[in-house]
Amino acid sequence: MYFRRALTLDRQFLSAWTLMGHEYVEMKNTHAAIESYRRAVDINRKDYRAWYGLGQTYEVLEMHLYALHYFQRAAALRPYDKQMWQALGACYEKIERPVQAIKAYKRALVAGMAYIEPAASSSFGSSIASSGEFNTNVFLDPELLFPIALLHEKLNEFEEAAAFMELVLAQEEGPGSVHPDEISQGASQVAEGDGDPVAGADGDVGGTGVTVTTSRARMWLARWAFSKGELKRAMEFATELCEDGFEVEEAKALVRDLRARMESLGK
Repeated sequence: MYFRRALTLDRQFLSAWTLMGHEYVEMKNTHAAIESYRRAVDINRKDYRAWYGLGQTYEVLEMHLYALHYFQRAAALRPYDKQMWQALGACYEKIERPVQAIKAYKRALVAGMAYIEPAASSSFGSSIASSGEFNTNVFLDPELLFPIALLHEKLNEFEEAAAFMELVLAQEEGPGSVHPDEISQGASQVAEGDGDPVAGADGDVGGTGVTVTTSRARMWLARWAFSKGELKRAMEFATELCEDGFEVEEAKALVRDLRARMESLGK
């Protein structure tokens, strides 16, 4: 109601149109939200909030190609905004374009480092942008690393998937907790870090601890090790899940399978 009053006084009030669009999305009135956002971009073509809002609204309507277009516009206006690239990556996933999704998620990882002090971000940012490698001394969002790993798995790039799953686990302890030599074969995706751990975009150098995402990554790695015949390593992952994880029942079942396999092999 207040936004309408504001627009009665000034039909060119950009923020009122954008905020009214947000409110309509919350009310699940998608058609009114689209109209509000369109009025906002008619007033200012550089209002990334309205473009992003249009993308979100079309996502709700499951019109993913439209959403993709609007998220691309928003990301072009806010190239260092992690949220824009994450939304773009998720949209590419939904339309079955895994290669583009991986690129978008990696851009989100880069964007998450945009506000690190220049001395730290200059080398790290350029490293990712040019070679796709990731510094283990920098906190990386596991909610971005995990879908990247799954997308590599979807492309049958299992070594790369394993490397990113290892990176997900590394975030439990925080930056610098895992030496690059400890990361399995796909570690061509990981660059050695120099010096002290670098804070993330929010300034926090602490780890995430055990989360649903890191538990899922640990389960994936346990199964991966099992499939490769690395039974002891698989047992380590599965035991950790049984003790402190969110996949306890699956982990217990895997432990039973591993014990049966070890017994059959006399290990």
